[in-house]
Amino acid sequence: MEKGQLPVVLIFLFSCLAIAAFILRRPYLRVRLRRRRLRVDTYFIGALLGPLLLLGLGLLPFPEIIESLSGDGRIQPAGILALFFSMVFISVFLDITGVFEYCARIALNRAGGDGRKLFFSLYATVSVLTIFTSNDIIILTFTPLICYFARHARVDPVPYLLAEFFAANTWSMLLYVGNPTNIILAGAFGLEFVEYARWMLLPTILAGAVNALGLYLLFRKEISRPLERARHYDAAQAVTDRPGALLGLVLLMLVILGLALAPKLGLQMWPIALAAAGGLLAILIARRSWARLLGRDLKKSGGPGLRRTLGRLPWAIVPFALSMFVTVGALNRSGITRTLGEALASGCGDSPAAAVAVCGTGSAFAANLLNNIPMTLAFAGLISSLRGAVLFAAALAVAAGSNLGANLTPLGALAGIMWMSILRQKGVRMSFGRFVKTGLLITPASLLAALGLLALQTLF
Repeated sequence: MEKGQLPVVLIFLFSCLAIAAFILRRPYLRVRLRRRRLRVDTYFIGALLGPLLLLGLGLLPFPEIIESLSGDGRIQPAGILALFFSMVFISVFLDITGVFEYCARIALNRAGGDGRKLFFSLYATVSVLTIFTSNDIIILTFTPLICYFARHARVDPVPYLLAEFFAANTWSMLLYVGNPTNIILAGAFGLEFVEYARWMLLPTILAGAVNALGLYLLFRKEISRPLERARHYDAAQAVTDRPGALLGLVLLMLVILGLALAPKLGLQMWPIALAAAGGLLAILIARRSWARLLGRDLKKSGGPGLRRTLGRLPWAIVPFALSMFVTVGALNRSGITRTLGEALASGCGDSPAAAVAVCGTGSAFAANLLNNIPMTLAFAGLISSLRGAVLFAAALAVAAGSNLGANLTPLGALAGIMWMSILRQKGVRMSFGRFVKTGLLITPASLLAALGLLALQTLF
């Protein structure tokens, strides 16, 4: 290791450890602002330590920090965040209008008193919704519903909660709007929307099937027990704003279509999503203004509140992601990623299948040491030394690893952090050890299945 590289590596590792420490010890703070109590996530504080130490120790001049935030030809931080927040904004709006709860109630009704039907109904519903929205939002929405239902049905919620969590983190890799790590890789290496989906379709289906079967076999005794006090849920009552729900669904479908056509039209992805989110924002403002003008009850006439919708967005990810862009940028500038990337290129040679195996398994396990977003940024620098089909295969493998790796431990992704926090609030016992035990029993098989099929695809 050359002179000056070691301090940068140590700062990067320290920042990642600080992120994990905040997640485990104090995941959020309660702040009072204008008579309102707000809950503020703390994980971004650990990420901020990286740029602050780099700047304070003179390892990264301020102009280079600005350059890291401005992006380069491969990674554009502003575009990545714009695409992510635009999709999350639409997803949050759909959640508030009741679309996701409507789907959940239908799944619960179809299950009746059969635990096995409930298990597979929830798994299928979460999988389908995650494909087109965001794994984080689906997890935030379905977790309280499952806890509520399990309490009234007098069943152990853990098998159903794990089915929801594993499904969301598996099927989020099918389209690259399902996870910010997919967006980072797609932007860094110019992956087209349809091309990405075409390659990831079969690996996602196989990994999803392995996860569902593995979880069912692991919890078949608990799942097979009849549900007590199972009642019928009125799905229609879940939708609190029918015009808004219809508008959100139409916008979502238009965005997906626009992202698919963007490469053929010579357009970037993020302006399409941002335009849809901006249009929805304008409609929300207009609806609320019209309700005020007519003197109507805003809650009954104005649809979902703008403040409520914006308040549900994961704003802490902005300083978190930008800080990691700077810290990983310092690794790139110091030459560390180039050196490691050359070693990786030598190991993979001209074999896309070898790149899939090395990058897929490496990224999955590294995500649980660094969290999947900083891991993806670091791996984007590592695999940039690869070329052609080998680079393409490596990028897809890292995407698979960043999604499936989140099912190994709760530290693998921000979704796991939020999920564990909700379970603590709902009084559900889910220890770190129990999750890891389940993850180690299920995830290696699903990861092997996805990577094996992806490697096989590169041969044809």
